[in-house]
This record gives sequence, structure tokens and C-alpha cells, in this order.
Amino acid sequence: MPTLVIPPANVTEASLVARVPLSAPETLLELVSWLVDGKLHAARCESNGHAEPIEHPDLSDVIGQETARRAMEIAAAGGHNALLIGPPGAGKTMLARRLPSILPSPSEEEILEATAIHSVAGMLAHGRALAERPFRAPHHSISTAGLVGGGSTPRPGEVSLAHHGVLFLDELLEFPRHALEAMRQPLEDGRVVVARAGATVGFPARFTLVGATNPCPCGHAGDVAHPCTCSAVDVQRYRSRLSGPLIDRIDVHVTLQGVALAKLGSREPGESSASVRARVERARSRQRLRYRRLGIRSNAEAGGRWLDLNGGIQPDARGLLATAAEKLGLSARAYHRVMRVSRTIADLDDSEVVGTAHVGEALRYRPSMAEGDARNGVAAVAKLGNT
Repeated sequence: MPTLVIPPANVTEASLVARVPLSAPETLLELVSWLVDGKLHAARCESNGHAEPIEHPDLSDVIGQETARRAMEIAAAGGHNALLIGPPGAGKTMLARRLPSILPSPSEEEILEATAIHSVAGMLAHGRALAERPFRAPHHSISTAGLVGGGSTPRPGEVSLAHHGVLFLDELLEFPRHALEAMRQPLEDGRVVVARAGATVGFPARFTLVGATNPCPCGHAGDVAHPCTCSAVDVQRYRSRLSGPLIDRIDVHVTLQGVALAKLGSREPGESSASVRARVERARSRQRLRYRRLGIRSNAEAGGRWLDLNGGIQPDARGLLATAAEKLGLSARAYHRVMRVSRTIADLDDSEVVGTAHVGEALRYRPSMAEGDARNGVAAVAKLGNT
């Protein structure tokens, strides 16, 4: 087998591919000497090449917000994009930062792909590989190039650094609109193409997007405890920063309300991350088996047409989805995304088929801040589910 000759500083990183023999001469003169002798000396690696895993906060810390907790579980189980909408202090950021604790364990291939991107970006600490799925949370002042990649010498942006992991955009509507719109391609294709005069470079970008935002500039629209001080025009202008095509690419929409102070004092912990993660792992196992011949890993990556024909969707569930799509004015993309979320909910239930209950729950996560009054949308879905 051919031997890979590398600088000593790269031995730790290269050792991640165990099947490739390595040699690491200190100088070119030493390499020439070894070649003259007809023998390359094997490189020595004093560590396993992996960084220490990060201890993430536990989901049991979250008091209340059962609907949002469930949405995070669904997002983790199917790789779905999610949008959390609510007033300040409702727990949006708290929930998002606990998502890594319930994500499924990455495969060796996924770790190597994510590590390669961080290596290209010069972001590997001491040449050590990632130990888990990446979690990226850039500030809303980031440039378009910083978010999706670019520069005179193209480099991966945050969407690629989050490959096989999570990209968390807190205060989503504070990001420049042109930067958010630039994410439409990677959200759809799982890849970013950066074109420059000298070259065109592609970077993988298969990530789960989690956005968190206030419902209006003051943050209290719909909050029963604090009246909103924004005008209708201000609210509309604020919400219009998120375009319809981008909203269509977000599978799970959740509106949070503030938790009552009396409930915050509860000593009864919520369900732990370990318990939720066990369900997520089982759901992902089903998906790996289902898509083993398609080269994809999760329901979020599945083609809508393929899932419609092979996803085990029952006739009555398909009928409910078609009726809801017409009543709620869903686009074809949104229709298929509801279908994917329904399949994930069925996987969490260990069900081979997708029934009306699974579709009904998926539809509850569809109404969003840009589709009119979310409460009317939920009421319409509830009415459909009872017919």
C-alpha cells in the first residue's frame, strides 16, 4: 500500500484515517535520505487524534415548553430545520443550545467529513479531529461570506462548518436579509458553490438550521403578560425580513410563551437528554435502514416524490395532508416537508406506517409568523383532524 508523506505537525490529523500508512520526516533532506535507503519510517502518533468531547447542558433544565421540547426532539430525529418564535426569556436559546445533547451519534464518515472542513478553515485545535457533531452559533453581524463562504481565496463559511451538525442563528431577523437569502441554496442542495474569477469551489453544507427570533421589534406580540408596543406596520416590516421561500425551507415552526414564575420554581425536572436521545437514535436507525440504497441519512434529505411512494403513508393520512395543504395554502415544497416531518414522527413512534395522527402533529408545526395568524392555522388543522 502507498505511504502518505506529511509534515510532523499533521500526523495527529492524518492518523484519523487508520488504513493509510504515514511517514513524517522532519526535513526534505531526511526524506531524501530515507528514499535512498529504500525505507520510509513510520510516523508516530501519541494520541488518538480526537478532541475531548464537550459536555452539553441537559434538556431536563428546561421547565415547561413541552411543545417546543417535542419540536426539538423531532428536529433531532429527522434532521429538520426549526424556527423558535417567542418573547425574550421564553427559553428559545436555552432549548437550541441543548439540541446537541439529543443529537444522534455521528458515524466515522460524518466525523471525517466535518473534520476535513474545519481543517481547510484552519480551525482544528492542535490538529485534533472533532469528537461530535459541530454546533455553530455566529453573531447576527456576520457577513454573507462569513455565513455561506467566500473571500478572495474561497473558504468555508458557517453553513459548511456546521456540516452534519447544527447552525443556530439567534435573533434570526437581525441577520442581514441578503445573508439569510444566500442560505437558500445550501438548505435545498446541502452544498455551497463559491464562484470567483480564478476558480469555482464547492463546500458541503448538510446541516440542521435552528433559528430563534422575537415575534416583533419589542418582542412581546402575542405575549399575554406584556402588551406589545409596536404598530402593525412595524410588526409586518419586521416579519417580512424572513422571505416566503426561506420560510418554506424550515420544517418545524414553534411559537413559545413565557413560563409562569410559579412554574419556574418547580423542582420537578423535565425529561433528561439521555432519555430523549435514546428515542432519537432509534428513529435514526430506522431511517438509515430505509435509505441505505439512496445514499442519504435522514428524512430531511429524502425526496418528496420518493417518500410519497415508499414512505408508508396511509390513504387517510394522505387525504388529510392534501386537504390541509389546500386549506392552509401550502406550497409544493411545504407539502413535502410536512410529509417528511410526519415520517419522522412515525419513526419516533416506532411505526412502519404514517397515520393521520402523525400528519396532524406535523401540520401543527407548519403555521408560521409569515403565514398570517398562527392561531387560525392551528385551529384549521385541529378541525381537519377531527373530520
